[in-house]
Amino acid sequence: MALALFDLDNTLVDRTVAFGQALPQLAEHYGLDPGEVVPFMIETDQDGGVGWEVWMTVTIERFGIATTADEMMATFRPLYLACYQVEPEVLDGLHRLKDGGWRIGVVTNGPPSQNEKVTGTGLDRVVDGWVVSEEVGVRKPDRRIFELASARCGAPLDGGWMVGDSAPADMVGARNAGLRSVWLHRGRDWAEVGHLPDAFELAQGLPITQPTDRFEPDHLADHPLAAIELILSSG
Repeated sequence: MALALFDLDNTLVDRTVAFGQALPQLAEHYGLDPGEVVPFMIETDQDGGVGWEVWMTVTIERFGIATTADEMMATFRPLYLACYQVEPEVLDGLHRLKDGGWRIGVVTNGPPSQNEKVTGTGLDRVVDGWVVSEEVGVRKPDRRIFELASARCGAPLDGGWMVGDSAPADMVGARNAGLRSVWLHRGRDWAEVGHLPDAFELAQGLPITQPTDRFEPDHLADHPLAAIELILSSG
């Protein structure tokens, strides 16, 4: 069986939309004006590039909120997960991949709480396996995390695909693992962002794994369903 691997945030699920939908509820919980607070939180979050501890701590300090980052996270998490949903057409596309004989996996960088996203959206009932980086001690773009996904899904990397929105994590990772790649461009130009390092690694002071040489993904897509159609059409 052939293997199709997918990133999670801003690939299978539009993390940006879910985040933006949950923030007004968080602001109202603390008696704040969403019109003032939400744009600040979105900008500080950097589309998930800094980690929740950073944007929450900065928000607490900026607006003088009587709470801690841990307490705010406990409040925010269920609001966010309630908004974090897979589009029905994407689920349908994944089912069509399975019906076509593909093994499907999710490979995500992040904390163990990423598991809640997989199970909360029902993706655990569709995919054959998934890997969360902080649970296994290795992050994309390291080939080893893709090897783990391959083993959990029961399909070889050879002939497989990787779909994701991150150039340094997903596309470099696909190249490292010998996978055909589909980059979800989200309105961005590869020539402008394809060589940039991982924003989260920069913010956390982690070793930067992005190589300096330029390369291009095999395919570009504007939506995960379009990526699924590419895979299906590949035979």
